[in-house]
Amino acid sequence: MPLTLREATHVHVVCDSCRSASAELCGKRELPVTARAQAVPRFKAAGWHHDPGTHARTRTADQVEREGAGRWYCPACCKQKHL
Repeated sequence: MPLTLREATHVHVVCDSCRSASAELCGKRELPVTARAQAVPRFKAAGWHHDPGTHARTRTADQVEREGAGRWYCPACCKQKHL
C-alpha cells in the first residue's frame, strides 16, 4: 500500500493578553468548520476565556460566540482582575 498523506485541521489560539500562552486542538478528520465549532467549548473547559466583544446584531453576536472569533485569554491571565 502506498503512503497516503492525511491533512488534519489544527485549531490554534494565542492569549491576547500575554501573547506567550497558546493552545492547539487537532480536528483529525473533521471539516475545518466542524473542528472550529468543537474547539470553542473544549478551550473553555480547559480554562480559557473567550471575549467575543459587543455586536449590535444578535445573529452576529451568536455567530462570533459559536465560531470563537474575538479575543482569547489563557487561564493564568483569566485570574487577573482586569479582565
